[in-house]
Amino acid sequence: MTQPKCSKFYLFWPTLKISYSNKSDEELIDLYQTTQNKHYLVYLYQRHFHLTYGCCLKYLASESDAKDLCTELYELLSDKLLSHKISNYKSWLYRVTYNQCMLFLRKKKKSIEKQKEFQLNQNEDVEFDLFNHPTIKNEALLVHLEDCIEMLKEEQKKSIQLFYLKQLCYNEIVLQTGYAIKKVKSYIQNGKRNLKICIESKSE
Repeated sequence: MTQPKCSKFYLFWPTLKISYSNKSDEELIDLYQTTQNKHYLVYLYQRHFHLTYGCCLKYLASESDAKDLCTELYELLSDKLLSHKISNYKSWLYRVTYNQCMLFLRKKKKSIEKQKEFQLNQNEDVEFDLFNHPTIKNEALLVHLEDCIEMLKEEQKKSIQLFYLKQLCYNEIVLQTGYAIKKVKSYIQNGKRNLKICIESKSE
């Protein structure tokens, strides 16, 4: 079967002057674990590259994402193969590839959720921009901001700090605090409103 054309990967594959076609997967793994010679790893990875890339493309549905993940997988395998005893390499490789695809998708989904949440909050209260406040210089603003955050109710303070300072999404704040998600949104909105009032009063 012809391998997909992904020239990016061949940049880190050294030219192999020796063919290991007579070696089984398990023999190549054993040689790599014994010598840590990357030539064995490269040949093993090339041998099953079409399966790895095909799995990534199937679940990620993006050629660029699939190529990026295949690059990461090569680096991951270079470490994992040194510390795992493997009896069925193809089956093991599929599980590792599948797990990395799922991890990639979860991270991507979380990133999109965070972007949407921050955009939503910005749209809901567009006039409240802490770092472009019309009446306060940034140096003074930072001092006022710290004081005003400390004056918030505990739930509002914690939610504001986790959302803006630690950049957690709503679901992460729920897990960390135990607050209901509707409460988290309410604490953030009310906290922002109270911060605005507090900062403006200190600037007068």
